[in-house]
Amino acid sequence: MTLSLVPDTASAAAPTVFKSLDPALGQLPESITTDHNGNIYLSMGTTVGKITPAGVFSTFANIPIPAGSFVTGLKFGDDGDLYAGSAGFAPDPSAAFVWRISPDGSDVDQYAALDPTGFPNDLAFDDDGNLYVTDPFLGLIWKIDECSQEAEVWLADPLLEANFANPYLVIAPFGVDGIAFDKNHKNLYVGNLDYGRIVKIKVKHGEPDDVSVFYENIGVAGGVDGIAFDDKENLFLAVHGQDRIVSLDKKAKATTIHTGSPLQQPSSLVFGATNASKKTLYISNFSILAVFGVKPGPPTPGLLKLSVQNQGLELP
Repeated sequence: MTLSLVPDTASAAAPTVFKSLDPALGQLPESITTDHNGNIYLSMGTTVGKITPAGVFSTFANIPIPAGSFVTGLKFGDDGDLYAGSAGFAPDPSAAFVWRISPDGSDVDQYAALDPTGFPNDLAFDDDGNLYVTDPFLGLIWKIDECSQEAEVWLADPLLEANFANPYLVIAPFGVDGIAFDKNHKNLYVGNLDYGRIVKIKVKHGEPDDVSVFYENIGVAGGVDGIAFDDKENLFLAVHGQDRIVSLDKKAKATTIHTGSPLQQPSSLVFGATNASKKTLYISNFSILAVFGVKPGPPTPGLLKLSVQNQGLELP
């Protein structure tokens, strides 16, 4: 367990705005992912958007969930389909699902139904095609079997639970959130938003083994949302609650990459997948706290990009 009081600060260039979006149209990107052609996919309200490498935006898919609920995590499967979580703040009607979207966005099918009192959030696949889904309301990780599509609770642990007495983002308590496997898929890392905590879960024969705190510092990572590894096993954190991007090395040493503008409630990270973009980190400006008036200033949602030293770890 590492409790670092003050992170190093990197001298890297600041992120730049790749594509600005319109908050008046509900274009608030919560999660992002990419395909091998360099397109970026964004979850926004009840839709999934798409931005081409040239910066052209379009609606990729509409998800059949109740108004007022949200598409959440996005990941491509080995089958070429895009998988999307969805969630809402009320259990009835339920929005707690995972959806499978065809490569052209024309077909949207329910892949799995989860506990309606939860909030399915970020997604990660293992090497066998099983899908892991974080649930920050219930403080657990779901596992959806690739063959049966049956969902089961893979891990419930106090380290994954939200801070119900004092939620970091004020609007709601959020526990386990971002999720990513390490290079050899021997460990699964997840963030806990309310506590600024990164939890390391050893995986043995597909089951959770040891669960421990890899890093925790509310002053540095409080409000941590999406996470992503580079190929040197540095873990990048989108610190939603502090307009900050942080990296953790293999020894859990924290480095603040950038804080402040143009970041505004960054919620998700993905490395580019083309030869030209593998050392580019794309960042979603969710801007949701600005929209709700919790944070000052006009909302500036959009897709940012940041040049980094190493290429991203290839997603399964």
